[in-house]
Amino acid sequence: MSRRPILHRQLYGAWRETIGQHYQAQRIHSERGLQVFLCAALLSAFEIAGLSRRLFVEPRLTTANGSTGPLPDVVISDSRNIIGIVELKYLPRSGAKTEKDLKTLEWVAAHRGDILIRNDRYLGFVQPERAYGLSRDAVLYWAGVHRGLDGDVSSRVAREVYP
Repeated sequence: MSRRPILHRQLYGAWRETIGQHYQAQRIHSERGLQVFLCAALLSAFEIAGLSRRLFVEPRLTTANGSTGPLPDVVISDSRNIIGIVELKYLPRSGAKTEKDLKTLEWVAAHRGDILIRNDRYLGFVQPERAYGLSRDAVLYWAGVHRGLDGDVSSRVAREVYP
């Protein structure tokens, strides 16, 4: 089964733009900077493709029974489902620490179909939490700026290359 090849291309293109243009131009100095430019590039790619997508930045994930989950860096959804989770790492002077990010992705996979995204607001119209199930073909994506990986993650994460 295909794992959302369009989203893969959009993520890959957004990452290349983020690193090739913004990181190279020294506009990124933190993981938050990576989030900003990656999200801007993704929103642009979605608009160009005429796709209705929503991005949540560090949303609180919970389950229907109220169990608290992690705060993934970026969650991509269509109108009903989570179609992508992006974990980012910014450690340009050291090896990437992947443990926390992989635990986040594992939690998401373990709670498929039972995820609530909390979108708290302090001002304005408050909508109730909306339930987003994890799509069966959701993309779980990890990307980072680092000098290398600490330990062997290839044994824990399936790697595929998308040109």
